[in-house]
Amino acid sequence: MKKEIRQKQVEQMIFCGLTNLFSSQDVLDLDQFSVVTLECLMLLERESYLKNQENIGSDIGNGSYLRSFKSLSKHHLQIKIPRTRNGSFQPLLLNLLHQNQSQLNELAILLYRKGLSSRDVSSIMTDYFGESMRHDMVNNLAESFYEIRQNWQSRPLDAYYKVIYCDALYVSLKRGSSYSKEAVYLIYGVKDDNTRELMLLEVNPTEGSGMWLEYFNQLKSRGVEEIDLIVADGLVGFADVVKQCYPLSEVQRCVVHLARNLLRKIKPRDKATFAYDLKEVFNNFDKDATRAQAYEKLNKFYLTWKDSYGPSIHKLIDQEFINDYLTYIQYPVEVRRMIYTTNSIENLNRQIRKVTKTKVDFSKESNLLDLIFMVIKDFEGNNWKRYPVTTFANWKNKTQS
Repeated sequence: MKKEIRQKQVEQMIFCGLTNLFSSQDVLDLDQFSVVTLECLMLLERESYLKNQENIGSDIGNGSYLRSFKSLSKHHLQIKIPRTRNGSFQPLLLNLLHQNQSQLNELAILLYRKGLSSRDVSSIMTDYFGESMRHDMVNNLAESFYEIRQNWQSRPLDAYYKVIYCDALYVSLKRGSSYSKEAVYLIYGVKDDNTRELMLLEVNPTEGSGMWLEYFNQLKSRGVEEIDLIVADGLVGFADVVKQCYPLSEVQRCVVHLARNLLRKIKPRDKATFAYDLKEVFNNFDKDATRAQAYEKLNKFYLTWKDSYGPSIHKLIDQEFINDYLTYIQYPVEVRRMIYTTNSIENLNRQIRKVTKTKVDFSKESNLLDLIFMVIKDFEGNNWKRYPVTTFANWKNKTQS
C-alpha cells in the first residue's frame, strides 16, 4: 500500500513539473521544451548515479558539455550533457539520441526507394534535418543491398514451377561517358504452393533470344527442372529457346502485345471497331471454349478486315504463328485471364519505372540492379507474399501428366 502511495506521489511530481514546463510555452518553442526536458532527465539520471557512488567516493559531478543533435524544425539542437570527474557516467538518454543517425540513414534509403533521386534525398536531409549527406553517400547506402542481392541471385530455386513470366523493360544506364537505354530482364514464377517469387533480375544492353537462352540456363543451374508454361511477349526466336532448355514446357505469347502491334497499323477511324473485334477473337474464357472455335473466330475476323488491312493481319490465320497465342485455352478457366498476357508482370514494371524514371545517375550496372531489387522486394512483400494466387489451385502438372 505504501508503495502505491509513493508511486502516486512520484506521478504527481512528474505531472506538476511537466505542467510548469508546458505553461512556459509562450517563451519556449517545441525544440526548447524538448531540450529542457532532456537536460532535466539527464541531470536526474546523474544525480541517481552519484548517489550510488557515495559509499565508494570514486566519482563526483563535473559540469556539462554541449552536443549538437538534429531536429525537424532546426538544423541542430544544442543540448547540455552532464558529466562526472572520471568520465564513467553516460546518460541512457544519450544512447537514444545516438540512434538518430541510423534512423536518418533508414529514412534516406526509404526516400530513395520511393523514387527520389539521390540528389533530391541529399537536399531533403540537409534542408530538414541539418544532415550533410552528399548524393554519392545516398548511393553508397543503397549499395548495402548489393551483398543481399548477390546472395539472392545465387540461391537455389524450386525444381518445379507452374508458370513463369518473362519480360524486359528499358532503363537509362551510363556506360563510359554516355547514357543509353538498356534491357532489364525479369522472370517471376508461380510455385507449386501457388505463391509467387522473383527468380531472375539481370541487365544487358539489348533484348534478344540469345540472352534469354543464357538466363534459362541460369535457372537450370539453380535447380529449375520443370516449368509447365512460360508466358512472354512475341519476341522472335523465344519459343525456340524455350524448346532448347525446357522441351516439355509450353509457351503463351502475350495477346496484349500482339493487339498493340496490330493497332499501330490501323487508321484512327477504324481503331475502336477493330480493337473490339480483335478482343472478341481472344475472348475464350468460357469453360467450353476450344482452339477450333478460336480458329473459326480468327478466320471470320480476317474475312471482315482483309480488304482494308490484309497484309497486316494475314499472320493471324497462319496457324504456326498464332498457335502460341492460344495456348491459354487448354488451361483451367480460372487462370486463363492470368496467363494469356504478361499483365501480371506489367504491374511490377510500373513500380520499377516509377522509381527509375527520376534517376539520372546510374553510373554503374550494380546501382541500377540494387535499386530495382529493393523495389521488387517491397512489391513482393506487399503483394505476392501477402496474396497467394489461389486461382491456380486446380492447375495440373502437365510435365508429369
